[in-house]
Amino acid sequence: MNGLIDIHSHTLPLVDDGAETVEMALLMLRTAAEEEIEKIILTPHQKADRRCVTPEGILRRMEELQELAGKENIPVRLYPGNEIFYRHGLAELLEQGKIRTLADSRYALIEFLPGEDYSYIRDALGRVASFGYWPILAHVERYTNVINRMDKAVGLKEDTGCYFQVNAASITGEYGFTTKKVTRKLLREELVEFIATDAHRNEGKRSPKMKACAEWVEKKMGREKAEKIFRRNPEAILADQMM
Repeated sequence: MNGLIDIHSHTLPLVDDGAETVEMALLMLRTAAEEEIEKIILTPHQKADRRCVTPEGILRRMEELQELAGKENIPVRLYPGNEIFYRHGLAELLEQGKIRTLADSRYALIEFLPGEDYSYIRDALGRVASFGYWPILAHVERYTNVINRMDKAVGLKEDTGCYFQVNAASITGEYGFTTKKVTRKLLREELVEFIATDAHRNEGKRSPKMKACAEWVEKKMGREKAEKIFRRNPEAILADQMM
């Protein structure tokens, strides 16, 4: 497959624990292009307990990186976003424009502590949704209290209207057998809308690689399913359309 879209990436340099230099960011973009990734939503961490890049700073740095990528003939288009660690008052901050949604849409990429209580995640996502946003739960395979029973994962989606994103490297096994098993089960149960790289580096399991995962999904689940996860669903974000 080509024309893949990555909705979760820490390629924006010098803003979080992702790309440490502009040069690394460009290497990551070049790798992404080689992986058939055509569009990337940049999602630097947004956490209350640390100094984070502002929405305006994300846009400015993204435009600078896009210009440099163009000069390097790297055919990847960039969009602004955040990976948001949930805290009280998040919906209000989104309303005030103090935190970025994905590509200026109503979709918000939200994360929690891996061992966070199920009811807390449910209530948090429900509150964000009540403000008219469409929450996407980042790397859902990490949340023990969500994925320890499939009925709880299903219930979370039914109660909040949230979407699930998993990491490509989890499906291909870079995070170990247990993570691979549960992530593939989520896919088989039709619970996953997005697969992304969550790239932080240019090498290893946190690299901007997606092609092998897309090929696996196409082989095991069919081309239509692969196109939906890797292209059509992400395009809904870029178009700000509900799926």
